[in-house]
Amino acid sequence: MVIIIVNFIGAAAILLGGAVMLKYARSHADYSIGFRTRRAMSSDEAWRFANRSCGIAWLIIGAVCALLTTAALVFARDSAYAQIGVLILLTASVMLSATATEIRLKHKFG
Repeated sequence: MVIIIVNFIGAAAILLGGAVMLKYARSHADYSIGFRTRRAMSSDEAWRFANRSCGIAWLIIGAVCALLTTAALVFARDSAYAQIGVLILLTASVMLSATATEIRLKHKFG
């Protein structure tokens, strides 16, 4: 039961993080919130690009993981293994989305 709560909180946090990144994608680089890497903060254009790209990815990841958590809860006979799989997917997806955003920044902004 704890893993289900963790998955829902994780999915909600990622959804919120994605929404925040999209909101701040329209502003100038800020050290307090957003996708804060050296490359992303190198210019306002890079800041907007990084926050928009990663924000959209996080919204999708959060929604998919919330749906998968619900589906595993409803349909999986042994829900614990399915929930652990969702948690691993959530963690890997967030790490990969940040890496992919950084790679896109490098290609676009040098």
